Amino acid sequence: MTSWHHQGLYMGMHWLWWIFWIAVIFVVLWAFLRLGTDERSRRTEQDRREAAEDVLRRRFSEGELDEDEFLHRMRLIRESRASTGD
Repeated sequence: MTSWHHQGLYMGMHWLWWIFWIAVIFVVLWAFLRLGTDERSRRTEQDRREAAEDVLRRRFSEGELDEDEFLHRMRLIRESRASTGD
């Protein structure tokens, strides 16, 4: 008496499992990469805002901006930060 596998009833099932697990691994890796990319883009945006504040401080200290202009621009940067939820 032979098993069903030798008669061909389960042929291809082995390959379906391989495809399934490869797909699962691909989806998990994609999810991790996607989360990492989102975090990097958030940090980059925060770095840009901080750099903008540093430039404003430097320009104010060098006399390029008066106090009203400096405060107005700082308020705009902080409002944009608050509106994006940082």
